[in-house]
Amino acid sequence: MNRYRCQRRRKSSEGEGEDAINNLPEDLLCHILSFLPTREAALTSVLSKRWRDLFTLLPRLDFDDSIFMPCLSPEECPRTSFREFVSRVLALKSNSPIIKFSLICHEGVDKDLVEDWTSKALRRGATDLTLILLLSSQKYSLPSSIFRNSHNLIKLKLGCGRLGILFQRGFIFTNLRTLHLNSIEFNPNYGSIDRLLSKCPMLEELIVNCINWHRWSSASVSSPTLKRLTIDDYGSANPRDVSFDTPNLIYLNYSDIVACNYPLVKLDSLVEARLDVGSNTSQMHARDSDEFQVRWDATNLIMGIQNVKILHLTSATIEVIEDFCKTVPVFHNLNHLSIESDDERGWQALPLLLTNCPNLQTLLFHGLHHRVTDGCGDACDCISSPPPPSPSCLSSCPVKILKILDFGATCGEMSLVEHFLKKLPLLEKVIIVLQCESFIEEGCDRIKVSKALEMSPRASSNCKLKVVNH
Repeated sequence: MNRYRCQRRRKSSEGEGEDAINNLPEDLLCHILSFLPTREAALTSVLSKRWRDLFTLLPRLDFDDSIFMPCLSPEECPRTSFREFVSRVLALKSNSPIIKFSLICHEGVDKDLVEDWTSKALRRGATDLTLILLLSSQKYSLPSSIFRNSHNLIKLKLGCGRLGILFQRGFIFTNLRTLHLNSIEFNPNYGSIDRLLSKCPMLEELIVNCINWHRWSSASVSSPTLKRLTIDDYGSANPRDVSFDTPNLIYLNYSDIVACNYPLVKLDSLVEARLDVGSNTSQMHARDSDEFQVRWDATNLIMGIQNVKILHLTSATIEVIEDFCKTVPVFHNLNHLSIESDDERGWQALPLLLTNCPNLQTLLFHGLHHRVTDGCGDACDCISSPPPPSPSCLSSCPVKILKILDFGATCGEMSLVEHFLKKLPLLEKVIIVLQCESFIEEGCDRIKVSKALEMSPRASSNCKLKVVNH
């Protein structure tokens, strides 16, 4: 009898748990489903009548045909189930509003269906649209007709297609604030990225990845409203002319092979910049030629960022400043400088950079390995003979906080930190973050490194040292 009562009580409590979920308000159930991918949310329709069409009320739809691909090669995969699924979901939603619509398709998807699905999402008020077409062997132009109802669109991400036809007369993205272009091949018959930007009068953020603009006669980013710009087009070839006409830009992240020239660089409002601008093989081989300075000149680029407060430079960029710039500006507003090191790259331009930062407060190194050259001798103690010139550029450097990441505690790294301690007169805090244990010099740990550096003489009596593990 007791066993029967326990079983009955257990079944009753289980039923109450199920009813408790089913009895939740509809908007709360939809909120729970919103954390699931669209396909998984659709599977809940088999639970009960209450759940049958609940997923169709979700304002965010995420479709990825890779989850319908159990076979090894795209050619073998049936697309019928994916097509039917997307079409059914959009049909069931009827005229329900859509906030976000994401569609990722591979080879073999009917382009007419893609255009139809996208148009329906925009007609229902989508403000966030992601359209990724992973077509390796086909050229495909997106017709501007699918964006006819894009007046609500605020965020747009496009990948792996051709955008030439977007530039048809009269077309405009009225309220677009964020545009992300990934591996887009622009059609030269319809203009370049500058033509597209002219169709985005409210754009605030632009992210560009791998658009191969080195093939263009000139590349220009021009927008009076743009505030954040990310360009990652690193390849083997260098672009010709690159211009930035963005007077209200606040943040710039620019990665590319250095251009032949930068005719216009208007970055008056820039606060933070990250530059990863390097040289390719042909440029490196031409360094000793008479025409080197004539063919490539990055002076305008570096002069254009002189108002920044936060600056991140890769080791490749430091070499470009040395080899491709006729002059280096004084960075009066710069208070945070970050340097990424590379044992294949030199620090020849570092002494001049530090000298031209009269208000620098924080200096951060991502590693301390670099190629030893005569040019970096007064910024570090790499060259022991002959001794570096005196006084060192560090002696007049106003840095108060020194941070070193990925510290391996090698003899060279320890010696360089000691050099910083001896030369920086206003240093107040040194923070050293050790690498993972497998990369630390054998026999060293946080305590040993800390004790060794605590014994080093310091130019600043107020300097405090802190060593932390990775």
